[in-house]
Amino acid sequence: MSRLLTRGCCLVVALFVMSFLASTALAQATLTIGLTLGSDSNGEPTYTASVTNTSNLDAPNLTVTYTLPSGELPISPSPSGGCLFTPGFPHLTVVCSIPNLNPGESHDFVIAVHPTDTVPQDCTAVATESGGGQASAFITSTITGVGLTEMAVTMSSTNPGKVGEVFTYTVTVTNIQDDDAQNVFAILTMPKGAQFVSAPRGCTHGQGVVCKLGTMSPGTSKSVTIKVKPTISGWAQATAGMLFSTPDRDFTNNGVGNSVWINP
Repeated sequence: MSRLLTRGCCLVVALFVMSFLASTALAQATLTIGLTLGSDSNGEPTYTASVTNTSNLDAPNLTVTYTLPSGELPISPSPSGGCLFTPGFPHLTVVCSIPNLNPGESHDFVIAVHPTDTVPQDCTAVATESGGGQASAFITSTITGVGLTEMAVTMSSTNPGKVGEVFTYTVTVTNIQDDDAQNVFAILTMPKGAQFVSAPRGCTHGQGVVCKLGTMSPGTSKSVTIKVKPTISGWAQATAGMLFSTPDRDFTNNGVGNSVWINP
């Protein structure tokens, strides 16, 4: 009799566990995803992953993971926000997330990228939620041209200087290659204790000096000469940089520092 009771209890427990596991397996939202190609206000390609929760369950911790060619350059921030770009080989990965997608609702995840070549660009988007629901989509886009620059900035100056005597900084911006650079500005951050004296027309000054250079064609350079007057002796540290609206393949040469010894 006791053996029968034991077997009966084990059977009940087993049935309970199986029922629990089955209900857990079913407690996942049903997702659908659509992936469309578009463009942003600057003409950069955008990918929109439209995720819909078609079930009557919440879809908590909803995440969309984009996989794109490694040569794509991220445009930051993402138009829809909440996305993290991770460049690397063999893919550029973009992860976008929201806390929850309610039953019957949809959400658009939008990213913008800049292609660096004209080969077909494959993009995969996979939507997942913490209950186990998943959906994926794939699209290939054809790129007819890439607007890409390689910009560099250099700086030279009078050296050494002297307190109360004017000396000059020359900031040079160069478009090394491949396309026109749009809306280019040269920037000089003046050293501590330096007073602004003069700059060419088209420059404004405050904490730093900002000079509008406009559009720059490949292979061209533009320079601005800025005069300052030091008020304290010692090492004067200045930095030069630039701003522009065209994507750049390498940011490591977009800024430069300069140290000048100022005599009393």
